[in-house]
Amino acid sequence: MAIKIAIVDDHDIIRAGVKSVLEKHAQYEVCVEASNGEAALKAAEEFKPDIMLLDISMPKLSGLDIINRIKRASPKTKIIIISVYKLGAYILKALRCGVNGYINKDNLAEELIPALSRVSSGGSYLGSAISNYLAQTMQDSRKKEIPKGLKILNAREQDVLRLVAEGKTAREIAEVMFLSRRTVENYKNSILKKLNLHKTSDLIKYSLENKFLDA
Repeated sequence: MAIKIAIVDDHDIIRAGVKSVLEKHAQYEVCVEASNGEAALKAAEEFKPDIMLLDISMPKLSGLDIINRIKRASPKTKIIIISVYKLGAYILKALRCGVNGYINKDNLAEELIPALSRVSSGGSYLGSAISNYLAQTMQDSRKKEIPKGLKILNAREQDVLRLVAEGKTAREIAEVMFLSRRTVENYKNSILKKLNLHKTSDLIKYSLENKFLDA
């Protein structure tokens, strides 16, 4: 019996490209396509695919927003993220949500079938671009010193400040860090107090002046 695949991406050309690759492999069958998060949830409920190929950035609901809901709607469905994003925050959130694989779209043609084979056999798969990015990020973090003025912040506060400096809202930070919005606001207030600053724009300016994002 063929392995049922759901393709979820808001770009027609990506879905068509994935289908063209899968058509060369009889063990895989595209059972449904969807172009946004809401349609992906309906597809999971109705078709119960074995594997869902899920984009992150989509209209209505993002891929990251619906991972847990897909798992509730179809517990046996395995999820492989296909995305242009290589940012650590996105990758880590996806992995914490329990996805089975993560492929960068730049390498989709070469890595799709190996990823499907690994995941359908019960394993997990991180694409080469993702693995290399995570490895490089770990090496860079060991090499670079936290700016002296920021060492008064604990690790959680440093994480929050980094995301604030990247322009994330409190809601977005809460989602990435698996915290409540109130907890994020408490961290921001603590950071402001420790750094003797007054508002969010001050935090961004301070981070840039101290090259915190570079660290």
